[in-house]
Amino acid sequence: MPRRLGLPSVYLAAALATSATAAATTVPLAMTPASGLALRPAPSEPTRPYVVTARSRVAARDLVGEVRWRVRRYYTAALPGFATFLTAAELAELRADPRVLAIEPDRQIHPMPMAAPTRPLPGEGTGRGTTVYVVDSGVDPDRVAFAERVWRAFDATGGTGRGCAGHGTRAARLAHEAAPRAGIASVRVLGCAGSGTLADALAGLDWIHRHARGPAVAALALDGAGSPALDAAVRALARSGVFVVAAADAGACRVVPGGAAYSAHAAHLAGVAARHLERHPAAQPPVVASWLKCATAHGAIGQNPSGAPHLLVRNGGR
Repeated sequence: MPRRLGLPSVYLAAALATSATAAATTVPLAMTPASGLALRPAPSEPTRPYVVTARSRVAARDLVGEVRWRVRRYYTAALPGFATFLTAAELAELRADPRVLAIEPDRQIHPMPMAAPTRPLPGEGTGRGTTVYVVDSGVDPDRVAFAERVWRAFDATGGTGRGCAGHGTRAARLAHEAAPRAGIASVRVLGCAGSGTLADALAGLDWIHRHARGPAVAALALDGAGSPALDAAVRALARSGVFVVAAADAGACRVVPGGAAYSAHAAHLAGVAARHLERHPAAQPPVVASWLKCATAHGAIGQNPSGAPHLLVRNGGR
């Protein structure tokens, strides 16, 4: 079991440089202020934050390497793209670039309500040998009875990884109740105020994509509806072999092509999936979803932050 540790990260004026374990989610060394990025003239018009998805990893690398954009995050695994600040003119220039697949505004991400299901879910076991990555507001080991099974894996917010909003700690408890011997890795993407940014949520998924080892499950009790970049990152993580359970309003489990599941019981369902992976460590996400009896949904599932009791399925996907 890896020991608990805080992974500090430092925000610079023009780029974000994190510790060695998080380096691939930030700008390359060639784009540090020492190389001239910070010397570019200040924009003469307002800038806004965006997430840019490139058509390929090569295209993303080339775009970032041009040093024309104020890059904050550079994603190398879950998404070919980066987070940046753009003026209106720069936005128009990037939209017209054939290497760019999509651009969306960076926006706030909020925690979703979560609860344990009223009926027991299938399977026996303890989750021994598996890891549940809780992508949330961090886990406070002082507020759980299973602190020896928790470690701070990654903090996209620039903090020490320690939970302070409470939502991530509750998600960890629900996962632990279902799989008491699973490791709980805290991947913090939300701040102490309870919300976070799309760019940070993508950084968390990117980190898991690059570092997850062995049977692994990711629990995302977050509102990410309507984000093509987040949809793509979730699908990519599932294709890599990590079973992803994200939040939705309806309690029933729904699975999209690729094996990612959506449910109002995301954190608890992640623990149940860990129980199955304890006995079948080579099971791929679609197989785990089938064992959980998740119904197939065509396209992406939208989480309604208002709490309305319905599941919105977008036909056609992205």
